[in-house]
Amino acid sequence: MRRALALVSLTLVLALAACTGLPTSGYVNPGRGPQTDDTQAFAFVPDGPQDDAAPADIVEGFLRAGSGPADDWATAKTFLAPGTQWDPRASVTIDRLADRRATATDDGTGVTVSLATVASVDSSGAYAPAASGTAVNLAFALTQIDGQWRITAAPDGVVLYEEVFPTVYQSASIAYFDPTWSFIVPDVRWFPRGFVASRVATALVDGRPSPWLAGAVRSAFPDELSLVGRSVTLSSSGVAQVQLPPAALSLDRTTLDRMQTQLARSLVTAGISDVQMTVEGTPVTASEVPVRVTRVDPSPAVLTTAGAFGSLTGDTVEAIDGLSDAVESLAPTAVELEADRSLAAVRTQQGPVASALADGQTFLLDERPGLIAPSIDAEGAIWSVPANAPNQVRAITAEGVPRQVGNAWPDASEITAMQISRDGTRVAAIVTVSGTREVWVAGIEREGGEVTLGAPHVLSFSQQGAFDLAWLDDTSVGVLVAVDGGSLLRELNVGGRGTESAAPDGARTLAAGSTSVRVLDDSGRLYSRRGSSWTLVATGIRVLAGQQGTTS
Repeated sequence: MRRALALVSLTLVLALAACTGLPTSGYVNPGRGPQTDDTQAFAFVPDGPQDDAAPADIVEGFLRAGSGPADDWATAKTFLAPGTQWDPRASVTIDRLADRRATATDDGTGVTVSLATVASVDSSGAYAPAASGTAVNLAFALTQIDGQWRITAAPDGVVLYEEVFPTVYQSASIAYFDPTWSFIVPDVRWFPRGFVASRVATALVDGRPSPWLAGAVRSAFPDELSLVGRSVTLSSSGVAQVQLPPAALSLDRTTLDRMQTQLARSLVTAGISDVQMTVEGTPVTASEVPVRVTRVDPSPAVLTTAGAFGSLTGDTVEAIDGLSDAVESLAPTAVELEADRSLAAVRTQQGPVASALADGQTFLLDERPGLIAPSIDAEGAIWSVPANAPNQVRAITAEGVPRQVGNAWPDASEITAMQISRDGTRVAAIVTVSGTREVWVAGIEREGGEVTLGAPHVLSFSQQGAFDLAWLDDTSVGVLVAVDGGSLLRELNVGGRGTESAAPDGARTLAAGSTSVRVLDDSGRLYSRRGSSWTLVATGIRVLAGQQGTTS
C-alpha cells in the first residue's frame, strides 16, 4: 500500500519552480517547521487521486490534499464522489506523522483513519492544544465510480501533520481593546496562507473574540456592522481597503478611530502596513488612537543579598524614590511592580502578602498560609492565593480592602504560580488537575464592581516539573520547568505553538525583560537571554522582581 509517509516535494511558487525544475507534486516533511509566521514563497501542490488506487490510498491522498487550500481545496475535492458535501474550513486537526493509520473494510466501502492529535483549530482560526495521547478515529465512506474509488462521506475539516501545519497556515492576531480602551489585546488565530488578510478582517468585523477571552475585551465594531464583500482589496497606491456598509458613516469619530486602530493593528500581523476603511469606495475619515505600551523597563528590578532594592544598571542598584525603602522593610521573597512604580506587591519572608507604596507606606494584605507570589492587576489591586486553594483568589486594594475573584481556577487542586498580563485582561497560572500540572490562561471579567475569571483556556496539558511562570510579551507565557536535574524554559504561545530551550542550571525565578528573558538561579546569579544564549548579568541577587510595564 502506498503510505502517507511517502514524502512529497515542495513547490516554489511564481517562476522559481519553472526555473529550477523542482517537482510540483507530493508532500514534504519540512522538519520542525518555520519558527516565524512570515508569508513564505512556497506552497504545497498535492497529488490528485491515482488510477486504480485502493480505498485506503484514496483516503490517505485526500487527507494529504488538505495541505493545498488553493481554489478552495480543489485538489482535495477531486477525491470526492460527485455531490459529496465536505467543508474544509470547519476545522484543522493537527496530528503526528508516525501515528496516522488508515484501515479499510473488507469490501472497501469504509475506511477508518486513526490519529494521535496534537492540537486543533476551529472555524474561527482559534488554536487549542490536545491532551497528550488523545486519539481520534475518522470514518470515511467510499464507492466505485467508473471503476475508481471515490469518497462519498468525509468528516468536515482538514487534517495536517504537525510539521506541515505552520507551512500551510499562518498566525495573525485579531486586535481588541481592554475595557478601558487603553491597551490593544491580541487574539491569535490561524488562517490558510494566501487568505490571511481577508480572514483577519472578516474575523474582526463579523466575528467575536475567542470564547475564553470574550468577556475580558471590547471591540469598537458594532454587532450589526458587517464587512462588505468579505475581502480586503488593494488600491492603486497599495493601500489595503476594507469595505464597510453605509451605516458606518453614522458612527461617531471616536468609534471610527478605534475601529481604524483595531483594523490597522490586526492587519499588520498579516503583513499589511497601510489600511483604509471605505464606504462604497469612498475613504472613511479615521485615524489610529494612541494606546499604552506593554513593554517593561530595560533595567531589571532586584533585591540584592545586601538588602538593597531598586533598578539594576550595570553593577549599581538605583533606588526607586519612596518605594525602595518600603519594599526593603518587608524582607521580600517575591516582588512585582506596577507599571508606574508607585506600588509593589510583596510576599514577605514570613509568608504573608503585603503592599509597598511610593510614599513609604506598607500594608499587610493577606496572612493565609501557603501563599504564592502575588501579582498586580490593571486597577492596582494585588492578587493573592494560597497554593492549596486555587479557587480562593483575592484581589486586594493596596490599602487592604479584599474582593473575592469569582470562578477562579475551577477543578484545580493546587496552584504553583500566577501572573496577570500587562494589559490587565488575562491571567496565566500553573495549576494541578488530577495530579497533573497544566498551564491555564483566563480572561478577567469586570462588571458592577465584581471580578470574575472566564472559563479557563489550556495552554499546555502536561507541564510536570513546572514551577514558575511569567508573561514574556502580549502573546507568550514563559514557564520554568525542572527536568532530570536540569532546567528548561518553555515558551507557550497564547493561541499557537510553543518552543522549548535550556535554562540556566538551578533556575528559580523567571521575569520578562524589555527585549529579553531574565532568570535568577538558586545561587543568586541573574541571567539575561538574547537570542539563544544566556549571559550572566549580576551576582548577589536575592529577588528578581516582575514588572507590569513601564512609563517610558
